Amino acid sequence: MLMTNFLQKRKSVRNFKKDTVPRDSLENIKLLMDELDREESEINFSLYENGKIVAEGLRGKAGYAGVMIEAPHYIALDIKNDKPLNILKGGYCLEKLNTKIVDLDLDTCWITVDEVDHETKKAIFGENGTGIDYLIAIGYGQKKKFFDPEVTSSRLTVEEIVFADTLGNPISIETLENYGVFDVFSSVRFAPSHKNFQPWRFVLKGSVVEAYMVKSDEDTRSLIDMGVILFYMEEMLKTIGIEKKWTIDLKDAGKYYYIGSFTL
Repeated sequence: MLMTNFLQKRKSVRNFKKDTVPRDSLENIKLLMDELDREESEINFSLYENGKIVAEGLRGKAGYAGVMIEAPHYIALDIKNDKPLNILKGGYCLEKLNTKIVDLDLDTCWITVDEVDHETKKAIFGENGTGIDYLIAIGYGQKKKFFDPEVTSSRLTVEEIVFADTLGNPISIETLENYGVFDVFSSVRFAPSHKNFQPWRFVLKGSVVEAYMVKSDEDTRSLIDMGVILFYMEEMLKTIGIEKKWTIDLKDAGKYYYIGSFTL
């Protein structure tokens, strides 16, 4: 399967060198953060340059399998109002920032801290830091590894995430190829999601793509994942000459939430 250049660049590093990021790169990251803060008033990013304080404070409370990801720097995401739309935008903006950081030849890793107690967050991030639920670790990985579908855990097939006209109605590969989006949907399957839940579903109605999210007990994290996938879709569609944005219209749809639409 052919992967787009965009998704091939997607990588996650869990072992960072102790080397700090040069000052000019950190300043560039601050400019990117400020730009996104201006775009979305309910989203706020903060850079914590002394990563040792963050790592030590979260040791045993966050990370992967109870092991904190230690990095020289961290970026924190604070969603000021936890409305579903803002959570969705949070995932979109965090991955947009993450991708721009990767473009600076740096390595990154998402860290979820939504289950960390408020007192710990206050001690690490300050009195106003209790709303911080996601971090990006930044630095130089000890070993870079590209986002490779051959080494990821099981993924749903294209036919299991993309449908024709209505959810559950099979779509043919030929139809997706006729619209030039088969490779895009093949690639987007390998995007990361919490517990590999892969909550995204798409319906192709003529030249319109509708996005849905499977309901679960962890809708907040799934909304973050949906924000990420919407960003991926936009970026990958750009590689085939389609430069448009999703129209978001969150609403209940039975076993799913309707997220929005995109015109090819």
